[in-house]
Amino acid sequence: MHRLKKIGFIIIGIVIALPVLILAVGYFAVIRPANPQLSGEIRAEELSAPVTVYRDADGIPHIVAENAHDLFFAQGFVHAQDRLWAMESARRAAHGTLSEVIGDKGLDNDKFMRILGMTQAAEADWNSLDADAQASVQAYTDGVNAYLAQAGTKLPLEFKILGIDPQPWQPVDSLVFAKLLSWGLSSNYKDELVVSQLAEATAWENILNLLPDYPGPNVIPDANRTARLSDTAASLLAMSARWEAENPLARPDQGSNAWVVGGSRTASGAPMLANDPHQGLSMPSLWYEIGLHTTDGTYDVVGGSLPGLPGVEIGHTARIAWGVTNARPDVQDIFIETLNDAGTQYKFQGEWRDLTIREEKILVKKGEPVTLRVRSTHHGPLISDALPDSDRPLALRWTGLDQPRPLAQAILTLNRAQNWDEFRMAVKLWQLPGMNFVYADVDGNIGYQMSGAVPIRANNDRFGVLPVSGEDGAHEWTGYIPFDELPSALNSQADFFASANNRPVDADYPYFLSRYFQPPYRVALISEHLRNGQNLTPEDFGALHANWHSDVNRQVAAAIAAEATPNTDAEQAAQQALSAWDGTMSPDSTAAAISEVALWQILRQVLTPQLGADATEAYLTLAGYPYMFLQNLLDNPDDPWWGGDRAGKLTAALADSISELSAATDTPDSAKWQWGNLHAMTFAHPLGSVKPLAPIFNRGPYPTGGNWNTVDSGAYYPESKYAMALGPAYRIINDLSDWDNSRSIIPTGQSGQPFTSHYDDQIERWLAVKYHPLPFSMGAIEKAAVHTLKLVP
Repeated sequence: MHRLKKIGFIIIGIVIALPVLILAVGYFAVIRPANPQLSGEIRAEELSAPVTVYRDADGIPHIVAENAHDLFFAQGFVHAQDRLWAMESARRAAHGTLSEVIGDKGLDNDKFMRILGMTQAAEADWNSLDADAQASVQAYTDGVNAYLAQAGTKLPLEFKILGIDPQPWQPVDSLVFAKLLSWGLSSNYKDELVVSQLAEATAWENILNLLPDYPGPNVIPDANRTARLSDTAASLLAMSARWEAENPLARPDQGSNAWVVGGSRTASGAPMLANDPHQGLSMPSLWYEIGLHTTDGTYDVVGGSLPGLPGVEIGHTARIAWGVTNARPDVQDIFIETLNDAGTQYKFQGEWRDLTIREEKILVKKGEPVTLRVRSTHHGPLISDALPDSDRPLALRWTGLDQPRPLAQAILTLNRAQNWDEFRMAVKLWQLPGMNFVYADVDGNIGYQMSGAVPIRANNDRFGVLPVSGEDGAHEWTGYIPFDELPSALNSQADFFASANNRPVDADYPYFLSRYFQPPYRVALISEHLRNGQNLTPEDFGALHANWHSDVNRQVAAAIAAEATPNTDAEQAAQQALSAWDGTMSPDSTAAAISEVALWQILRQVLTPQLGADATEAYLTLAGYPYMFLQNLLDNPDDPWWGGDRAGKLTAALADSISELSAATDTPDSAKWQWGNLHAMTFAHPLGSVKPLAPIFNRGPYPTGGNWNTVDSGAYYPESKYAMALGPAYRIINDLSDWDNSRSIIPTGQSGQPFTSHYDDQIERWLAVKYHPLPFSMGAIEKAAVHTLKLVP
């Protein structure tokens, strides 16, 4: 009996230990060999001289090479070491080959990317680059492929799970990745589709109220500008939601902050510059920090790079620093085309023209190949062909497709810039996406420059939010705003510049830029702090990065506190919480949660009677407009949209907010309604959507603060039910008095491999708005190094 009991214990022990043993064997046999080599020596015959890669405690590499070729070769190698799967998935998404890996779930994305012709546009971009830029992209490509050869079968876990091997990297892969990022920073075509739905639900005068422009008057367009598009618009919007779920880089960004102050406002007497682009947050992070240094003096730059592209997109050289925000120019138009019965020609100004037609073959994992006919007019591809049964041919014109855009050359030229004039020469090449740049240099200058190819439309149409006729020729693009006439300034009298996706020009600016600017809440708060700032330090900039104040939420709270009539104890408690609240969207605040939910409920109370529920919900998906419309409502108690009963609508919105919060938190206890309980951030990996893989790849959820209108952004998509999805994808503070005193942080970690120490080691600091040092001098780089890798020919 004793022996049987002993055998039983042994069996139980084996059963318990077996999963651990399997995991251990899996780690040492599969995962650990894929982790990159960070120290020692690796041979690379493509190099002309040895290259040194110093990595600090956060895994940030500084590459020191003798020349540009070896530098970018090493950057490609290092990017691939840490982010190979992210690079692979991004190029597949952009080329439209996701279906080869994930099956028919990728078809909507692949159809749309093929219809846009992203690969063809990237090939045209390649031909537009000068010889130096082509050489650098090719060197980067060779570096990626050198890592693939060195890794062999020791690939990241994602490749093993999906059973695929990466094909050699090509220069066009870098450029199509850049094109995809540009799309996500440019895609206002969906707003035109939404507005076309609104146009069928209400009068034009009401649409003008719903789409307030600032500053300057609205212009009422001809009510016959567009045909009925409700079915086609709704279908395209539904399709975009599906394919963007598989290709999150294509989702429109939320915005960004960038500001710079001159020496008269700093404790050091030298300029300081801060930036935090707001983009989709995921595992791994979009951004990857790196230093690029050549001993021949050509390159000496550090900051945020994008794995897949050579160079540094945000950062500083030895003499200048820069940051960027999305300028949000209107660079897309939808044209309603007229086709012949055969679907092979389109009508333009009374003449029939042949459509450009090509076929695309999409390979589908575990499925039959799909043949796609792609048709285009001179305006652009017929995006409606992505739908199976559309009867409205819609062509999309986008500056990313109509001619080559040398973005890679712009980035590399910027990385070599030494002064304001050289900086502007680089930014002139940055034609896509359109950006706001803030600038500082070690000579004490600060500046602002807008970039981008911004179309000039026939008649300088200032409305620009609806699909237009492609047949009559009245809405053609006639050129682009000359670069020297884009908004620009050097050394402002106030000694600061601030950009937060706001309108950068006054109403008398002679060209139409856009109607897609973000509300002015963030830029107003930033500007107030800078205008009142003296003896500013990097710590002061960090505090501004961390600011969670939302002025529009404060106004919502004040209106409900003053005018709503609570009918239950819960409503009364909520009203009292709002009356004492200062507008800080902290994760532990109940008032913050009530105000955010109430904001949307007020809009529904006001809009639904006139628009109907479907059009109201479509309108609420627009970026920026609902907040500015709400601001007008809050400013004017007698606004006709209140229907003569502002207090009644505020009371109803309060009641609906209590119901929504009770349902969302599964409790009527308002103590459980903290904003962080609704508004949590999960850093999700594509494979983390498979439940057994989620603990390996995903991190979170983490309760977070902020919202769309706070400097420390906590933005979310309408369908996410307040769960945070977008925010500061990179924070950097540049101190021009001492580059080694600069600091930065990314949301997750440098590595894309979940079993490495740098996969998630920056999350807690990012949540707390803390930073790590960003060394620049060779002494500081060598002192901070914990790993040193030699690449030798």
